[in-house]
Amino acid sequence: MMRTFIGITLILFVITGCQSNKNIEEVVNNHNDIKNLDGLNKFVENVNKQNQAEINYVQYGTEGQRGVKTLTFDGDKIKVSHSVDGDFIEEYNCNEIVVKTEKDVNKYILSQCTGDFNGDFELLTVPNNLK
Repeated sequence: MMRTFIGITLILFVITGCQSNKNIEEVVNNHNDIKNLDGLNKFVENVNKQNQAEINYVQYGTEGQRGVKTLTFDGDKIKVSHSVDGDFIEEYNCNEIVVKTEKDVNKYILSQCTGDFNGDFELLTVPNNLK
């Protein structure tokens, strides 16, 4: 009985030890209802300071699909991995993320991207007063 208990306990330790405890911050865009824009601003700031950073940009489609772009900055490039409802769509690398202010909006743009997507990609546009 004691052996079984110890065996189960060890298995549980191994299983929980192998699971990722990584809790990635999320910015959610649910039909222009933006949650946690501060998280995206912190990500941009970290990239500008050459600090490693990671964030999920979640956007919901018209039929409720959950699209996730995971942006990971390694100190050099921004790796973007895109999935919809858990299914992999594409992956690409970008040289920078810039916030461009035009009239009454801020545009978050991933620039100089290569891979499954090439060029500049407008990630998000928000009104200036939504900082």
